[in-house]
Amino acid sequence: MAEIDVPDPEKPTITSLARRLGQLPADKKRVALETSAALAGVSLRVSREFVEAVPKAAKILSADDLRHWGEMGRRLAMGSADSGAAFFAEGVNGLKKVPESARAAVFQVCTRQLVLSSSTALDTFRMMPGLAADVADTSLLSEILGLAAEVAQRSAKHSADFLHATPAVAAALERFGDQKAEVSASVIKLASLFADRTGGMTADLWSGLPEDLATLRLDDVLRLMDRAGQFLEFGGSVTLHFVSAGSKVLTYSADAFDDWCKLARTIAGHGNAVLISFLRATPRFVGESGKPRGKKNNDLRRVLQLITKIAENDAESALAAFKSSPAALRKVSVEQFEEWVETGIRDREDASARARRSYFALETRESNDRLQEIRLGLPLERVQAVLRMYIEALTGKEIEVAPLSAAGEGSRIGDGKTIFLPASVTEFNDDEMDFRLYKVLAAHGAGQIEFGTFAQDTKGLKAAFADLENLYSATADQLDAFSLAGYIEDVQSGKTALSSEQLAAQQKKKAAAWPKGSDYRAVLNIFPEPRLARKIFSTMENARIDERLRRTYRGLVKDLDLMRKHLGENRPYIFDLPMHQVPFELLFQITLCGGATDDSKRFYGQIVSEIETVVEKYIQMDRGENFPTVADSLMATSRIYTLFQNMSPEEQQETESEQTADKSEFAYDDKDAAEAVTEDEVKREQKKNPQDVSDLFN
Repeated sequence: MAEIDVPDPEKPTITSLARRLGQLPADKKRVALETSAALAGVSLRVSREFVEAVPKAAKILSADDLRHWGEMGRRLAMGSADSGAAFFAEGVNGLKKVPESARAAVFQVCTRQLVLSSSTALDTFRMMPGLAADVADTSLLSEILGLAAEVAQRSAKHSADFLHATPAVAAALERFGDQKAEVSASVIKLASLFADRTGGMTADLWSGLPEDLATLRLDDVLRLMDRAGQFLEFGGSVTLHFVSAGSKVLTYSADAFDDWCKLARTIAGHGNAVLISFLRATPRFVGESGKPRGKKNNDLRRVLQLITKIAENDAESALAAFKSSPAALRKVSVEQFEEWVETGIRDREDASARARRSYFALETRESNDRLQEIRLGLPLERVQAVLRMYIEALTGKEIEVAPLSAAGEGSRIGDGKTIFLPASVTEFNDDEMDFRLYKVLAAHGAGQIEFGTFAQDTKGLKAAFADLENLYSATADQLDAFSLAGYIEDVQSGKTALSSEQLAAQQKKKAAAWPKGSDYRAVLNIFPEPRLARKIFSTMENARIDERLRRTYRGLVKDLDLMRKHLGENRPYIFDLPMHQVPFELLFQITLCGGATDDSKRFYGQIVSEIETVVEKYIQMDRGENFPTVADSLMATSRIYTLFQNMSPEEQQETESEQTADKSEFAYDDKDAAEAVTEDEVKREQKKNPQDVSDLFN
């Protein structure tokens, strides 16, 4: 029954209002008259408020928008005349900020919300100016409002929540700049599928998108949205978890995303409950197992492939292995983890489902014992974070710790940012002792960075470059002439030696030939046999770093002494080595093992003495605050190189062959020989070297 209104003498009459409507364009006037008549059937007061507000509204709204505005007010008035009158009295000035192409969608959303909640519809209508300001892209705004209208058919509250989350989504999309349109299209496509299948859950998807998109790139977003659309077949709740977990996988290791998706699909075949548990466990898994973006993580891919193999027959066991794998991989390498998984699949094929789950969850003593049995040494993954913090505390620098295998993936040894260590240490078969060895190896790596092993363009390097180039570029006649009392430059022509000023000028010219931006490698390339020089230099430089570490970090001396003692106790008997390896063994003993063994001193006392002299002069000398530099290691290398060159041609050939096989630099180890020599062979070698080795160091 229509409401009876008491006329207000201060209000304009219907006749006067109708006269004002006559000034509107024909199409808008027709809409206004039709709408006012419909409103009069509900409430004359509401109809009068509408007619009074129409002239101003018509300046902003099109004829169709006027009809939608009037219809929205009519529905409000059907519930409460006061609400309808207040709605029209409020006007539409706020819609000036909403693009004309999007206004129809605004009224569509609000009208659908009105069916379920008038207060929600009014709140939505009032928030539209601010929403239009947040979503500056007109096309995107229209698509978002269309999605909101779709959601509003099922839930007014969820459609309102969807719109309230939109400003944050718009800000997340703005981050992609020129790629925004492509990203927006993929996001809208997924949201449309969500709205069609799940309705209200679209708001949950929308509210989570800003965080999910925050760390992704264009390709990552497209992959995630596409795969999420495929996972909708398992339900909206599963897909929500998939988007959140997939974002984490793409952030930590994008190259493992496809393997993760395959594992998820395999688990999905066994039910949504275990699938959701898997998706919830993913962020923690990748957080403990993944790597920073930009670095390949083949280990993570291999782990996911192994767990997929388990999931083919038993999804719950696969979930157990998935959750326990980070802890297992802190104890063993990926290869050892693979062996543990293969053993579990093979040995528990006929076991109960509960027994399999317990094995892969590391809940049984047998499972843990099996993992311990296949464990070989201390894996780097287990102590990598601790070593990184240890080096940072030691040096005050942020230095990355990585396995040696990663050095082949574009990383450069000596970049001043990364220390490369063995993937596992098995020297002591004891975690504590192996960790102490890791500390020493890491300290040596940090020492190379801190104490200038890879320094470039220093005065010392340039001077060493000039001296050694002058030495190794000299001909045999020039060297003979230098040995004469008159210092004749050319024996055949009898030219006299250069003056001191000429020699200084020549030395300056040599230094000028230094390749700019070079380090110790430029000096080693001067040697006639660079491979031999590199092997000697690596030992001498390790000795220098060891000496600097001892003087700089007193707390490290105990660990350094332990490793020195261990190396010294495991030296081979000197006569058990081939003759061509003896010089390198002697050098290693003296520089890194705390001194030559008794048998080395007894049989090669003079050589040991000469090497000790070089080490003392260049590596261990005390200069106060001026410690030996990499240039001193190079000069020491030259002296030892000359000593080692005093071998027969046959020995040199053998040495070169061995150098080719051993290409590592700065390794804190030595290689033992496998074959021995007879005493007769030793005597023959000694006869080949009649020159007193001390002459080499004049």
